[in-house]
Amino acid sequence: MSSRRVQFKSAVSGQRKSSQRIDDFEVVIRDLTSDGRGVGEAPDGQVVFVGGAWVDERVHVRRTRQGAKTSTQLINVIDACEERVEPACTHHRENQCGGCPWMFISYEAQLSAKADKLKASLESLNASQIAPIVHPSPRQWGYRNRAQLKTNGKALGYLATSSHDIVDVSICPILTEPNQAELTQLREELPNNKWRPKSRQKWVTLDIDDQRSSTLVNQRQPFRQANDDQNAAMSRWLADTLKSLVPSAGVLELFCGSGNLTSVLAGCFPNHQITAVEGDDWALEQLLSLGLPNVETQGRNLFSATDIAAMSAILPEGQGIVLDPPRDGLKERNALIPLFSESPWVVYISCNLATWQRDAHFLQEQGLSLTQVEGLDMFPQTPHLEVLSVFERKH
Repeated sequence: MSSRRVQFKSAVSGQRKSSQRIDDFEVVIRDLTSDGRGVGEAPDGQVVFVGGAWVDERVHVRRTRQGAKTSTQLINVIDACEERVEPACTHHRENQCGGCPWMFISYEAQLSAKADKLKASLESLNASQIAPIVHPSPRQWGYRNRAQLKTNGKALGYLATSSHDIVDVSICPILTEPNQAELTQLREELPNNKWRPKSRQKWVTLDIDDQRSSTLVNQRQPFRQANDDQNAAMSRWLADTLKSLVPSAGVLELFCGSGNLTSVLAGCFPNHQITAVEGDDWALEQLLSLGLPNVETQGRNLFSATDIAAMSAILPEGQGIVLDPPRDGLKERNALIPLFSESPWVVYISCNLATWQRDAHFLQEQGLSLTQVEGLDMFPQTPHLEVLSVFERKH
């Protein structure tokens, strides 16, 4: 533990609402939440959550209570942990941008914290015999190949922490070089009346991608993994994992998107039928454009029990299943029971540890055993963790 003190610029408005109750106190951080905030206990026993604080640090915080709502702001760090570092971003140092909440901590400590969270999930699944491995990103900086910026025609950047306010950002150290160049070019167009939000809009979105030459203005950006290095590592892991899994009745891929993992499946199982399911028509068009010969697509909303039932009725039983869902995971679990209760194995890739843990319990209830789990650090400087897992039916 270091005796360094770290002072932060206050984000509290000078105007105090009459119904607010505000108090300052010291707290020792004892844990981290799933979204990366420090957990501590106020003098009155209330559990508080503090962004920008780390385990074992003693910090000075300001608590604001209004009705049932409570927020806690870090004022300064009284006793800093040894893992604390100077953030590489000016906007983070000034306690403004909310994009990289762990930038103040060494990368080694970030990886250790993610491994601890994965270990806790495994213990809840009675799978503590599996050692929690987290694969680091080859690049801690300059890795993000796509980003969504926000603008009001005057400022351009990201949102402030726990706010709808735009932080004016000129340099972002996690962007790839082409995306940083695009950010610089977009800033040269400020002020821009064409980017002023319409009534009831808070901002205009500008989506940049280093594989696309033009910026999308107020358009939905098709999904792709934001870290090329780690996406390649994930594909290699999947290919290696599939070597020991036999798809006797074919393979069912749920949430296939535009074919990021489908290409791996087609290469690993050239003599087996692969059924790729996705609810986004545009993504399925992109997948079909790949021309994979042994892949059949189905357009189904996998968050709809009706669509799932219609799909299950025409699929063969006993398919191996591969899935990489959005953060919500398997929302319609009951409707999916006929598929998972007959599957010999499931490869589940998740971007949300909490929903993965919930869904892992569900898969265990279907008679599947968790046999392999690894973590992949897709987003350095954040608490996010990609989970790579295998469930197998034991006979």
